[in-house]
Amino acid sequence: MKNDIFEFFQLERQIFGVCPKCHNFFRLSDCKIFPKEKKGLDWLDELHKQKEKIEKAEDRLYEKEYELRRKAREKGRKQALKVARKIDRVFTPRGLNPDDAKVLFHPIDYVVFNGMNDKDSKMIRDIVLLDREHRDVPSRRLQRSIEKTIESGNYEWRTIVVDYHGEIKCK
Repeated sequence: MKNDIFEFFQLERQIFGVCPKCHNFFRLSDCKIFPKEKKGLDWLDELHKQKEKIEKAEDRLYEKEYELRRKAREKGRKQALKVARKIDRVFTPRGLNPDDAKVLFHPIDYVVFNGMNDKDSKMIRDIVLLDREHRDVPSRRLQRSIEKTIESGNYEWRTIVVDYHGEIKCK
């Protein structure tokens, strides 16, 4: 049986024809023969059709899942902000975003880079030094010293850039 099929394909390569339109020679094995009427779908065609249908449904499902997850994240963020506003007595009453704050504790409690985490601007509007009111004299003296330094402008402002080679450049 195997030899018969092999011989058939070998024989096909030896049968030649002439194209009625362009008059070129061709092998029978190179031909693709199509009937005039359209053939019905066989089981493999049906299988491919069902597979495409399933893949499209999966794509729609993944898109829907992505959208649901995005909405759930947004809803969770809003709920977390509401809860944080109830708990937060430091930043929210002053209109500051807690994500913009960096904790120091000494000599001041927080440095707030106001606007750093805004979705829209991503620009720091101002820098807020935030500290609680101290009762002890040394802490109050230190607070007053920081206030006087800022009011008098007696501070240095530098932009320090570190490049990829580890070199520090001051501007």
